[in-house]
Amino acid sequence: MADYELTDAALASLVGFALENVDGAQLAALSVRSVGEVFSGRRGKPIRVSREGEVLSVELSVVMIYGIPLLERAREIQRAISDTLIATTGLQVRNVDVVVIDVALKEGDAA
Repeated sequence: MADYELTDAALASLVGFALENVDGAQLAALSVRSVGEVFSGRRGKPIRVSREGEVLSVELSVVMIYGIPLLERAREIQRAISDTLIATTGLQVRNVDVVVIDVALKEGDAA
């Protein structure tokens, strides 16, 4: 049997793919948020995956579309990401934290 490793970048990609299948939400483009990020030149990441052995924790920042029930959509995002990670990696998912950082109008909607 061959050994394999899933990098954090690969896990974050799976999270992004799962989010693409949820209508009314998109991954946030984060800007510099903290003093440490300013001095280091790093930017916040919209997807953070941490792993403790065989257990994953996910935090992602999203922009929701105006007019949808935010709590229902956040729960849908949590289910989609958890189901995708379990099905594709076989790892357990402890939590999926969804941080709504903005609400936007649909393209083509007038303000």
